[in-house]
Amino acid sequence: GACSKRRSQVLKGVTGSASLSTEEVAAKVSEIRRKAAIPVGVGFGIRDAESAANIARVADGVIVGSVLVNTIAEHQDNLDAIREKLGEILVGMRRAMDAL
Repeated sequence: GACSKRRSQVLKGVTGSASLSTEEVAAKVSEIRRKAAIPVGVGFGIRDAESAANIARVADGVIVGSVLVNTIAEHQDNLDAIREKLGEILVGMRRAMDAL
């Protein structure tokens, strides 16, 4: 069978980074959509409700990681605090995305 090579498209970023250029992400998501007919999720720079909503405007999925891991690490000795803080983060993000 024939094999096709696709160039990898990479947007520079670090998970949990302090800054995120929604314009750069939107441009890269647009470029990916022109080349592949699959949903596009973005998983870096999502740290709060505002950044989740901004990315939800331009991507098909919002992937949250570092902020959750850091929250767990910060409260590792208190399971109730972990549950509460994770709930606050995720509920805030969900509400911000649903409000779009």
